[in-house]
Amino acid sequence: MPAPAAAVVRVSGFDGPLPHLDRDVTVLITTRSDRHDEVDRLVTVARQAFGPAADVRAVSYVADASPRDPFDRGLPWVRPEPVDGIGSAINAGVAAGVGRTLVLLDTSVTIDAEGLLALATADSVAQARVLLPDGSVRSGARLLRPGALPWSGSSADVDTVFAVDQPVLAVPGSSVVPAPCLPDERMTLTAWTRAAADVHGGPVRVVAAASRSVEPGRTVDAATVDAFSVWRDRAPEAGRVVAGPPLPPWGARPVSPTTRSAGDTEALVWSLKIAAPAGPGGDGWGDVHFAAELAGALERLGQRVRIDRRDAHVRDDDAADDVTLVIRGLDRVPPNPASVNLLWVISHPDDVADTELRSFDRVFAAGPAWAAAASARSGVPVAPLLQATDPAVFRPVPAQGPDAGRVVFVGSTRGVVRPLVADAVALGADLRVHGPGWDGLVPAGSLGEPSLARSEVATAYASARVVLNDHWDDMAAGGFVSNRVFDVLAAGGVVVTDPVEGIADVLDVPTLAVARGRGDLAALLAPDRAWPSAAERARVAARVAADHSFDARARVLLDAASAGLRKLRGAD
Repeated sequence: MPAPAAAVVRVSGFDGPLPHLDRDVTVLITTRSDRHDEVDRLVTVARQAFGPAADVRAVSYVADASPRDPFDRGLPWVRPEPVDGIGSAINAGVAAGVGRTLVLLDTSVTIDAEGLLALATADSVAQARVLLPDGSVRSGARLLRPGALPWSGSSADVDTVFAVDQPVLAVPGSSVVPAPCLPDERMTLTAWTRAAADVHGGPVRVVAAASRSVEPGRTVDAATVDAFSVWRDRAPEAGRVVAGPPLPPWGARPVSPTTRSAGDTEALVWSLKIAAPAGPGGDGWGDVHFAAELAGALERLGQRVRIDRRDAHVRDDDAADDVTLVIRGLDRVPPNPASVNLLWVISHPDDVADTELRSFDRVFAAGPAWAAAASARSGVPVAPLLQATDPAVFRPVPAQGPDAGRVVFVGSTRGVVRPLVADAVALGADLRVHGPGWDGLVPAGSLGEPSLARSEVATAYASARVVLNDHWDDMAAGGFVSNRVFDVLAAGGVVVTDPVEGIADVLDVPTLAVARGRGDLAALLAPDRAWPSAAERARVAARVAADHSFDARARVLLDAASAGLRKLRGAD
């Protein structure tokens, strides 16, 4: 009968220096908690290889909620209860010290005494070449793309690899370090043995042969992503990669080798990933216009650009992309291991986890305050890169139409009360509101058009006496200045916004004012309020067009992409 369930212990490491025993070999047998019957088989093989007095130990672990077999007292158990995962099993098994070589075997593996001797005498971190039931071969982990999920090599003629990814291995005793406690077995072994190889200073060899009855499925969580993201700055192996489909829930993507040509580095192929859905339902999203205007700027720099909406974040042909730029709004998008990966956080920063930042080659954020805090918190350099405008669309024109001389707001209700608009209504401002959903929320005389073309928005901004702007709370706190602010200023308009952290540091212009409450707003919306002249507004517009255009942002992104691509292709 299975043993009664008890708390599963995570063994995160060992206290103090690991004792070094006066033994040639320590054999550690790990077993899933429902495979205890297989332990005796491996104990027998170990003693055939290293003698009847060999230092052989066994540790049971729970994985995938595995049932728990009883513990046969005749076997060399380290502890009479299972631990949490193979990483904990390794740490529990070595805590008492190891001999000059540690050999690790799992009960899912079959190997003979000759194979164990080959592992033990490799004089390095080593793995046996493993044959799986489906006929595939595991020859160890290869770092084809630094910072991406390592690929499990299958070539029969490989003799050195980046790290071990199968539980039939050897580590020099003096190089044993604590194993990470990750839910993914392959990444646990890869991260552990790569760290041990770094201590040892030698290669990771592939020696001997073994077979395996079962290989656990992948479990890629935040900790697993962080484990391979730390290799972002290591040298890649020669050859390019093809990106596979994303692995839930964290969007990591496996890679495999390909012979894709380097292509023309002067005209890079870009994929801009945005959260808008495909079809008419997504056409009105702000990031559609943002991406289109940025794409135009990149194309003016000689680049080739496509925009991928939510349904095309992973494509069958995206191995041909040189650069993946995620314009981060609502959706987390998996990096493409076949390309340079840039992340530009332009909204909803509270949804962006540190793990996401650590999985990209370069990270930018439209909020300088958030960028500084995220850099300090995550250890990833996050460069400020403000939102932008398109001066070809937003430029000074004569005031005209029903918006001329009025207080204007352009945008949807977002399904929530927008305080600045509500305050303007309460103050009796000569308000005109364009966008969907405002019927019944503002006076009928304040209702404008349910939608405007981009050129019509530009005319409204140039014609208004004052344009209102507001921010989500997390964007305001992080210093994310809305692109509406840049659009209004580039159109020669005047904008009144709610408070944004650090806005005066990036936009110190006389046509921008901050309303910190209804009293401020009343004074700023007064019809007799004096605002700068048309000439001064034109000077502000020219300055914004020069410093805050999509062309200026595209040059920054292209420089980052080119540097990243040189690094990625450095081993080719």
